[in-house]
Amino acid sequence: MSLKMASVLPGHSAGVPTAVLNACENQMYNKPLGYFLTFTIHGSWLHGDERGSFLRGGKYIADDWDLYRQKIMSLKDDLHLLSNEHREVIENAIREICRKRQWQIHELNVRTNHVHVVVAVNDVKPEKIMADMKARATFRMRKAGYLAADQKLWSEHGSTVYLFTENNFSLASEYVRDCQ
Repeated sequence: MSLKMASVLPGHSAGVPTAVLNACENQMYNKPLGYFLTFTIHGSWLHGDERGSFLRGGKYIADDWDLYRQKIMSLKDDLHLLSNEHREVIENAIREICRKRQWQIHELNVRTNHVHVVVAVNDVKPEKIMADMKARATFRMRKAGYLAADQKLWSEHGSTVYLFTENNFSLASEYVRDCQ
């Protein structure tokens, strides 16, 4: 998702506040200091949802009841929200993979239907970071007996906002810490 397209939503984009996106826009640095990542529980934010969504490549999809109903009907599993116990397992798993990979977490907030992470890394693409976090959390949820082997936990991809300055980190961290 490009930041330009993301900022078309008034007030937010896939859970990312416009202020954070605007602070990150038009910064043509070669290398980000880190990322603001958001990923959701499978089925919790479908195309056609009234909040809108983005396709890979950045195309915005407005709310569309017929599309939303079609996506709901195509879900193989019921939507499951995360309990406090689930959230703790997922948080510990994300912290574990970040320690192992030497990625520095600035803020982490595991909610009932999504996860926000502000993370500093060197030379790693945000898609790799998100995939590793999801994989470790899924593994730990299965090991704890909270997730069946054939059950899907995460939606595909998620939101990846590049953070180029300390101010970007402050804004994203404040949102994750104080605005949830």
